[in-house]
Amino acid sequence: MAHYEEFFRKADVDKSGFLTIYEVTAILKQNGYKEDKIKAIFCSVDSSGDRKISRDEFLVAMGQCSPKDHKAAQMRSVFQSFDRNGDGTVSASELDAVFRELGTRLTDVEMKRLVAKMDKDRSGSISYEEFVKELFG
Repeated sequence: MAHYEEFFRKADVDKSGFLTIYEVTAILKQNGYKEDKIKAIFCSVDSSGDRKISRDEFLVAMGQCSPKDHKAAQMRSVFQSFDRNGDGTVSASELDAVFRELGTRLTDVEMKRLVAKMDKDRSGSISYEEFVKELFG
């Protein structure tokens, strides 16, 4: 729950103690949640219809999400952190930057081989679906 309390604190930029749909969307999209899921979460707990949710309502909503939804969001968040330019794919140069940050240097040949292995549609970059499929089969 502390993780979600931190989400709430970060999202509550005006420190009102409530989140609007815009604040909820901003923080949860940054953390890999899909927009349609975010709207459903928000609407399910905005019982007063004032288009604001309290910290307690937010925590209830996050608790109602399935573990599968939370894990999927974590995977999307990891992918988004690799996708430096935000185009929805991970290029060889973006993947190389991740490896370098982790202290691993691959040769150009090794990097091309790795991307080719993951890039099933041969687009030259790795989509989210290709990323997940390669990691989890």
